[in-house]
Amino acid sequence: MSDKVLEVLQALEEAFNFWVIQLSAADGDLKKNVPAATVENPLQELVKIIKLIKAHTTKVGIIYEPSKLLKLGDALFTTVSDLLRSFVVFMSALAQISPKETSNLFYDEIKSTALNLVQSATSFSKELKTLYEEVSREKDSQNNDKDAKSEVDSRLVSVGKIWNICDEFIKLVEGGKLKVLEKKTRMHLSLIEDGLDEFAEWAENPEDMDDDDPFGLDDEFSDEEEDDGEKPPVSDDENEEVTEQISEDRQELVQYSKLWLQKFKLVKLLFLSINKSLTSVTSGESIDLIFLTEAVIAREIDTLIVELMLNQTLDDVVEKHASAIDKACFKIIAILRDLNKKSDAKVKWCTSWETKYKEFLKDMYK
Repeated sequence: MSDKVLEVLQALEEAFNFWVIQLSAADGDLKKNVPAATVENPLQELVKIIKLIKAHTTKVGIIYEPSKLLKLGDALFTTVSDLLRSFVVFMSALAQISPKETSNLFYDEIKSTALNLVQSATSFSKELKTLYEEVSREKDSQNNDKDAKSEVDSRLVSVGKIWNICDEFIKLVEGGKLKVLEKKTRMHLSLIEDGLDEFAEWAENPEDMDDDDPFGLDDEFSDEEEDDGEKPPVSDDENEEVTEQISEDRQELVQYSKLWLQKFKLVKLLFLSINKSLTSVTSGESIDLIFLTEAVIAREIDTLIVELMLNQTLDDVVEKHASAIDKACFKIIAILRDLNKKSDAKVKWCTSWETKYKEFLKDMYK
């Protein structure tokens, strides 16, 4: 019996090691090395199998109790075999999922959680094998009892980890691709909001923050900015002209920044409306496009704010980032309008948002 049990434990560990490699592969195509299932709904099938894995893991954890380990006979083999078979079916259903249908965003989340599960199961399989080998070697029950507590603790901790990941996986799959996009949208919105309060304060009066060094650059450049000698004298007329020009530039900068604060409110409104505008039949391609465009908007807004506060100049760099934000926002509104073309109310909302945004553009570039 001992050889038979060790063989199935070894097979379990080797299978997990193989699946970890497949799930970690850069190309992400499981079908190359894992036979894909042909079930009608692979996502629903995954939820069923995960519940089965959780049950089989529980049974294995109970059966491999050290003090009773050598008394249980065939159960040591059958429980591990059942666990292995459930993971085979799990990987097969996972290989059937098409990123084009579910979206790469959702698929990557599923695959990442599956990898965590298999990695935890790998550790569990190694612990079971080590436990079985050690208990088999120990014929003295006193010595066996002495080591039992640490083995039990380790075994049950692994079972608990697998349970938690199974619950996380079920929640992820049942939430669906729209729930994943909603989570990412909130993340992008949070990134946008992070710097808005300080930017709003700065936009009210940039002079008050000129010496505040909001980005911590004073120490880096202080030595380079020391004067080597006295500045050449400047006439009063020249001073007055420079002061007037600075005042005009500053006024233009403030006006421009305040317009962006208004536009940022519309951007936030757009982000908050995204998931309300989508349905479960939204294609994976549309989900991915929205997600990637959100990322562009969040990144460009952060860069624009830094440029305005740091350089305080309305130059080509500012215009480039501003234009990128505008284009990305119009791209999302176009996607939402197209996805909801059969809903007059949602199309009207998209048109209204776009009209309001363009009004700010006219004020900004008139």
